[in-house]
Amino acid sequence: MQARSYKNAVGLPLKILVSSMLLVGQASADQLTDFSIPVGEGFYKDVLIDGGPGITASPTRHFESLGLSYERLSYNAYDILTGEVDEEDRQAFLEKFTGSDIDLNGRLLYPDGAPRYRMLNIGAASFLRTSTTPSGGSVHMGILNEIWNPAQRSGAQNIRDFVKNGGGYVGFCAGASMAGSSVHGLHLYPGQTLPLPDSSETVYLTSSLTDVLGFREVPYVMSKGGGYIYKSQSNQYPEGVEILGRTDRYPAVWSWHDPGNPHSGTLVLSGRHPELSHEEKAEVLTKAMYALAIKGSLDGSYTPQVRIKGDLENGRTRYMDENTGYYDASHIKIGDKQYHHFKINVEDPRKKYLTIELNGEYGYDFNLYLKKGEPAFASNADVALTDVGNYKTLQIDNLTYGEWYVSVENATSVTADRSTNSEYSGQLDVLNGVAYDITATWDREPPCPTSISDVSAANPAFVGQKLPISWRAECFDAGSYATVDLVKASNEAKIKTITSSGGLNNGVNTLVWNATYNQVGEYKIRVSDNLNPGKKSLSPAFELKKPEMLIVPPVSFGEKLSVIWRWTGESSHVSLDLYQGNTLVTNLTPSYAQKSGTNSLEFAATWTWKPDVTYKVRIRTRDRASNLALFSPEFKPTLSSKVTVDGLDVNSAGVGEVMLDGCNPGMKCSRTLTFANQGGKSANLALQLSYVDEIIAKRSWGTYGLSSTCISNASNGQYAMQLPPGGACDVDLTYSWPTGISNARGGYLSMSSSDSDIELPSPGQKGVLLCADCR
Repeated sequence: MQARSYKNAVGLPLKILVSSMLLVGQASADQLTDFSIPVGEGFYKDVLIDGGPGITASPTRHFESLGLSYERLSYNAYDILTGEVDEEDRQAFLEKFTGSDIDLNGRLLYPDGAPRYRMLNIGAASFLRTSTTPSGGSVHMGILNEIWNPAQRSGAQNIRDFVKNGGGYVGFCAGASMAGSSVHGLHLYPGQTLPLPDSSETVYLTSSLTDVLGFREVPYVMSKGGGYIYKSQSNQYPEGVEILGRTDRYPAVWSWHDPGNPHSGTLVLSGRHPELSHEEKAEVLTKAMYALAIKGSLDGSYTPQVRIKGDLENGRTRYMDENTGYYDASHIKIGDKQYHHFKINVEDPRKKYLTIELNGEYGYDFNLYLKKGEPAFASNADVALTDVGNYKTLQIDNLTYGEWYVSVENATSVTADRSTNSEYSGQLDVLNGVAYDITATWDREPPCPTSISDVSAANPAFVGQKLPISWRAECFDAGSYATVDLVKASNEAKIKTITSSGGLNNGVNTLVWNATYNQVGEYKIRVSDNLNPGKKSLSPAFELKKPEMLIVPPVSFGEKLSVIWRWTGESSHVSLDLYQGNTLVTNLTPSYAQKSGTNSLEFAATWTWKPDVTYKVRIRTRDRASNLALFSPEFKPTLSSKVTVDGLDVNSAGVGEVMLDGCNPGMKCSRTLTFANQGGKSANLALQLSYVDEIIAKRSWGTYGLSSTCISNASNGQYAMQLPPGGACDVDLTYSWPTGISNARGGYLSMSSSDSDIELPSPGQKGVLLCADCR
């Protein structure tokens, strides 16, 4: 059996356009019963008050007094006094009744054509008619007869379906005239009206109302351009019409119920305005008219009947996922606050163990009810599951012979803002219906409840690795399969399907996923039954990470760059590149065989590091079906340097010294010292020549000097030297030995740098000892 995805359709499929002509009778595909719908259940709201273009909406105080919920629409699409048309307002009103893409049936009807309200009320303003402007009723009818919506249906057609399928209707003045079968009328019943003179008269109630209300006369009931029902040429009112009140001359209140359709709604009409009067008896009469239209009778019983979608077959899943307009209403999606009713026929009393699974479209709340002998509602159910969520499992062990009723309620609805003419917000998808499926199984043995549990995945997981996933399944039929999805941890939205053929064998099931999804973040693994997607389980949240990489920045010793990274996937070849920001500096290696675990490489720089610039290393796989690339954290090179001096001698104490051998009085001798910078940073040095005995120096018993193209002479034996990164410089150290001096005392060569990152040789306490022929 194919599992359904339950996605609301966008737009209108061709089959809906073809079958929309059948919408008038589509609810008849349901099984009609004699069971009444309880008060306050089974409808979005009790009353829709239509104060359409040019129509004065009826007061709400009567509905509030009766405890009825209502929604009120009132538009200024047509100003009867001026004749001006507000197209935006007009279109908004039109869509409420004809429908739109987000609400194909309009507000009056559920997706399967059943009434969404118990009653429609249309007020009256036809008294605004003048010799040059039409009445409010004619303007209203002109819009309702337009065919505009995607299903090619008019608002008038939807109102006719509303009444035919059980919705009540109350019309005052123009609202009463509009209900008739005139050329431009709604054709809700076969009656028509003739104009009434403007007056305020007493209405005398007939026995049907008098017996219930306890009074007969209702004084001062106004007429302003309204009408009264008249008899046919055979001096008869249309079949189904009952006169409930009249003045001295004309019928004032009447009702109609289709004699050929006991399940249709009741019309209660008046060419006058008892609803606008505050006189006590007029108030009572108005509420009685509303109650009659809703109940269908004056004896207190409610006639809106329960419709049964069909019988549930033992062990067979029933799918309710067809769009509005589909030819069979018994499989159409469910609307907001609507009930769908099903029946179970138990013929073997030994099969007392019942399990019902309800799997609704994700993101919506469903309620599940069970009742023996009559349709189940929240108010009468033997068993009720009303917790939040789209999946329900109901089990009982006392199923007995006879008829049992299972009911599904869509508890998710829209929000209506009265301040903006009851415009809707929230989960608007419910207007075109929400999909679900339901399965009932009953047997002699206690059920083995199917279950999915203990879903697990490694935490953390790394991109590119083989990620083990496991879950436990119980009581599924052989050959059952599960869908394994990667979902967001925050909202459980599906990211990708890993497999749709996961095992549902009893016990632990496993698979290994090559984690190719490379968006890091927190995720979960969801395992769900293919046939019943609501049967599912989730793993704990885990983090999906890119493989880890550690960079050891280069230092002065050979300007080496060390790269260490962790790879948890299969062995593969990678290339490594050095970037400055987003600019490629150099390819470090075109191919390296990385292994699972820790990898490390060291590179000697063949380029020049730039100070105060950030770098990063990219690692990219080269031999995978979907190659991965990741960057190291950014880093700055240390750029330190070490200065060495070649040509120094070291004495037995480990102190550096320079021996100027072979110097004789009256001669000049020298020795070459090579200064080298072994790092990536320029080294600025200060060199100082001094004597062991300053008195001897003053007596000019010899003079030391430094000479080189890379140093500059300064006063008092001070010199400055600059060595570029990796650079070297030869310096000649000279000594002039005056005539008449028998030997030479020693001197010192001191080195220093103002930069702490420059490492200098350690020459001793004062410097490098200089000695001319003093061995």
